Amino acid sequence: MSETPITMRQLLSVIFAALLSPAIRVLPGSTAQTAGEAGWLAPLLALPAVMTLCWVLFKLLSHLPSGAGLAQACSLVLGKVGGKIALALCLLWGLLQLSVTVRMCGQRFLITGYRNRPVLFYIIVLLAVALWMARGKLAAFARAGEIFHAILAVTLGAVLLLATFRMEPENLFPIWIEDLPAAGAAAVPVLSLLGYAVPGAFLAGRLKRQDKDRSRAFRWTVWLCLLLSALLLVTMGCLGPDLISRVEQPFFVMVKGVGVQGAFQRVESVVMALWVLSDLILIGMLVLSACTVSRALFGLKQAQSAALPVAAVALAGSVFLFQDAFAVERFADGILTAGNLAFGFGFPLLLLVVGKIRGKSV
Repeated sequence: MSETPITMRQLLSVIFAALLSPAIRVLPGSTAQTAGEAGWLAPLLALPAVMTLCWVLFKLLSHLPSGAGLAQACSLVLGKVGGKIALALCLLWGLLQLSVTVRMCGQRFLITGYRNRPVLFYIIVLLAVALWMARGKLAAFARAGEIFHAILAVTLGAVLLLATFRMEPENLFPIWIEDLPAAGAAAVPVLSLLGYAVPGAFLAGRLKRQDKDRSRAFRWTVWLCLLLSALLLVTMGCLGPDLISRVEQPFFVMVKGVGVQGAFQRVESVVMALWVLSDLILIGMLVLSACTVSRALFGLKQAQSAALPVAAVALAGSVFLFQDAFAVERFADGILTAGNLAFGFGFPLLLLVVGKIRGKSV
């Protein structure tokens, strides 16, 4: 019995909800350290590259038959052996990406106040929920992504609106022409973050394709970059780049000062609780992507069959690959950033170029 397909709107909702978790962790600190007051311009400067990635992915997938995604594009472009090698590399990177992501999400529980349990407890809980979602129907996961997307978008919009009243102009200006190269360099972590979106392309084989998908995806890309820029603008306006560079989780530090006198003074607990939804969607998307790649690589009848092994490997990797929080941060700032750029941007572009050279229909 064939499963219910998902729509492009649902897939984009899943990716949006998933990206908010690493966005609040990575972008404020990295852009402030690199570009100072001009850091909020980084997502806008990254927009052309992100639009190019969107075009490349649609170019790769547009000529594939219904039911085929990025995994099938690998075999079509690179051949049977080359496709298997490429899928094996994607699976290895996906498992490593999943391991470090789960570890960082677990550590965030400790940083933001849930210190009464060891990090292993939170890792197990996150993976257990992700495993439960991955073994179910993709359509149900996509519908959950739509709901989480709506909740997180409203929450983020409300927080940013309330926080604008605490912004200080001196934290954002002046910005000079000579600051633009640094702002361009700050676009690198933005592009690395958006490399998380590529695992969603492995789920594209389950899409119910429509003519308006391409325009919807391009509009979503513009909207996402504008939202990330607004997130950085408000966070920097409230805290300033110097303070952001010195604190952990600056977004939640900013949220602690948000409130409405006489209605609610402190909303950080609510926001922190809701942001678990983003963690769950991100981890679930990575698990589903790894399962989809495993199915194509090993010839499994169902992608769900790989969910338990994927979760087990991620659990082992998150516990044994990193000795402490400092090792995780070093890995995230170095290898994870480079890997997301390579697999998020370099890999799809390489597939497209090789396909054109070999005369494949991509």
